[in-house]
Amino acid sequence: MEKALITHQSESIGIAPLIYGIDKGFYRREGVDLQFRILRSDLAVSAIVGSREVDYMYGAGTAFRAGAKGLPIRILSHDIKSVLHYLMVPPFIQSAKDLKGKKVAVGSLGGTNMAAARASIKALGLDPDKDVTYIVIGAASIRMAAMETGSVQASMMPAPWNAKMKQKGFKEMMFAGDVISDPLNGIVTGKEKLEKNTEQVKKVLRGFLRALKAVRTDKRDVSEFMAAKYNLDLKTAEDVYGTFIQTLTEDGTVSDQLLQEQLDQFKKEGGVKKDVVIAEIVDYRLVREVSRELERSKR
Repeated sequence: MEKALITHQSESIGIAPLIYGIDKGFYRREGVDLQFRILRSDLAVSAIVGSREVDYMYGAGTAFRAGAKGLPIRILSHDIKSVLHYLMVPPFIQSAKDLKGKKVAVGSLGGTNMAAARASIKALGLDPDKDVTYIVIGAASIRMAAMETGSVQASMMPAPWNAKMKQKGFKEMMFAGDVISDPLNGIVTGKEKLEKNTEQVKKVLRGFLRALKAVRTDKRDVSEFMAAKYNLDLKTAEDVYGTFIQTLTEDGTVSDQLLQEQLDQFKKEGGVKKDVVIAEIVDYRLVREVSRELERSKR
């Protein structure tokens, strides 16, 4: 049994296919003891690129930004086609005017959470660079605690943390999925790992595809898993599942058009002037190969 470590910056609903797949043993059946740890996405990128401890990460949005800047990192699959992030505020924030000059908590400065925050604030008619102050706090649980203490006045939260915060009296000011298309999560590794341990990467992708199919088809079991994992009542978990399943990819890939839109957006935000080829960041060859192998095995 090969051991491997995969990370994400929080236990959000967006990584449900990964956590569900690990819990149900899909990766172990492929011969990989895949361990999950929470780690800030920028630190995960550094660890993967430096070949230190972290083998994989599940933050494809963050990895895309890193790849656009020339770092040797590869996105191998996608599970979600859009962001599942909400801009949460306390009841006294009634309009965009009330948000002006306030502190907004984000997971990291370079990740999907930050991009979702900027897009949401811009959609509200504010200047995302001047009208609010971003506070990097990290995990969603810590951002929620900061909201409860009042040290920040807004936070970009992934599902199901929006549901938890609504139970505590906070409200959704904006669903980022309405204003930003950002393939969110999937299997990411370094170029060196991809080249030197291709067989392990294929095993991980095989487990990923099996988990993706199970999440799409086993509504009751997945809803019960979400309820237990994220401390939700079953009705809320089923509602979250209904939203989640609409953004799930069919085969672990998204269209070239969506990837190009994402690349253009990242280059603009990051001030990247050089030509960047999507194939140098996103490599679907192995996930498609594994998918074909799984289809043949069913015949």
